[in-house]
Formats: sequence, C-alpha cells, structure tokens
Amino acid sequence: MSWKKKIAIIILLIFIAGIVVVAYEYETTSADVNVLQGDHNILILCADPSEKRPGIGAVDMAFVIGTHNGSVKNITPIYPHLLASPTVDPPAELKAQGDTKLYLHDSLWWADTEYDAKVAQEIVQYNKGYKTDVVVIVTPEAVDALIKSIGPIYVNGTDVTGSSIDFVRNEQYSGGMSRGKAVESVMKPMINAIKDKNKFSALLQAATTQYAKGNIVVVPKDAFVKIAIAYGFKSLL
Repeated sequence: MSWKKKIAIIILLIFIAGIVVVAYEYETTSADVNVLQGDHNILILCADPSEKRPGIGAVDMAFVIGTHNGSVKNITPIYPHLLASPTVDPPAELKAQGDTKLYLHDSLWWADTEYDAKVAQEIVQYNKGYKTDVVVIVTPEAVDALIKSIGPIYVNGTDVTGSSIDFVRNEQYSGGMSRGKAVESVMKPMINAIKDKNKFSALLQAATTQYAKGNIVVVPKDAFVKIAIAYGFKSLL
C-alpha cells in the first residue's frame, strides 16, 4: 500500500475514533452519506485557530480523500489561498482589509460550522471540481495531542512532538517543501509508531478526547457512525 493511502487511512481512523463518542446516540442514524458504499470524496480542512474570527479558524491546508466502498483510492492536497467562492461575499471585517472575494482560507469564518463547511465544499467544487460528501475539520491542538499520544515523533532528526504546525511551516518556508509534503513527512513516522498496538490504542483515545473537545469536527457528524459500528477500527488498516 502506498504512503499516500496509509496517510489517508490514518486520517480516517482519527476521525472515526472521534465519532465513537457519539455512536450510541446515532445508532439508528439515517444519514444520507454512507461512505461504506460507492464512491465518495471527503474534504479535510486543517484549521488554525490562532487567526481569530467567530468560527473555528483559518484554513491552513486542505485535502480531498477519495474512497470506494470504504477503501481509500487517493488523497489530493488542496492549497486554499487562491480558491474563491463563486457566491459568498467576504464578511465586513475582511472587506475592510481590502478583500473583494471570500477565499477557502477564510471559509470557516462564521460561528455556524455547518454553514462554514458548506461554503468550503462549494469553493472546492467550483475551483477544483471535487464534489465532497463529508467535511472534517482538524485543529493543530488535535494533531499535537495525537502526536504526543504516540510520540516522540522525529522527522529528519527533528522532534515535532511539541508543535506540528510550527514544524510544517518551517519545512515549507525554510526547507522549500510544499505544505502537502510537509504534512506527509509528519504522518509517515506516525504510521510507523502505531504499528505498536499500545500506541495505536493511545492514538484512538487521544482522538476521542479531541473530538469531545471540539478540536475534531465532522459535518455531518453522523456520517462515519456506520463505519465505526459495522467495521470497527482494525478493518481499515
């Protein structure tokens, strides 16, 4: 299996782990989206809460994960800064700064996360042609907690257990690496670490905690429940 597919599976596992927190509440879910059947695209948004706004934060990086009958087909990095909405105007605060368009970078501006997710989906579909069924938002706090749970994690001799976002940005701006490749460089040692069953268990526990804290958000939030209940976690490895 390619590294890209393994990375995508790890991302899916993280989100499914979070969904378990509410699985019993939605055991009889009638969610329209069942990613166990057919072809689906999942939009991953890496949010940075340090850029203050009413919503979760700025979109630092995005990925589209393609699945077929629950198996990962591909993962595509999406760079947010030049992708604009065809229908939604920027909020007054951004207009005051001179912005005439709403970009994917600012799509999580509003406090209504479901609305934000729909705006992000529209932007990605309009600019990149990917129609997505599910949106997953992850903050650096969640990523750092996951890394800490199985760490220390080293990339080229550098410990990234403290702040993954600082490491990724340094790799991008100082090392000349693309944001997608920088994220992949962090995911690779995570994959190696969770070959240890104890560390894998710790990762799932950390993901559950981060979901409960709101640092991992899924829209619609019951979309992965069928996977968690029907297959559990190990079947995705």
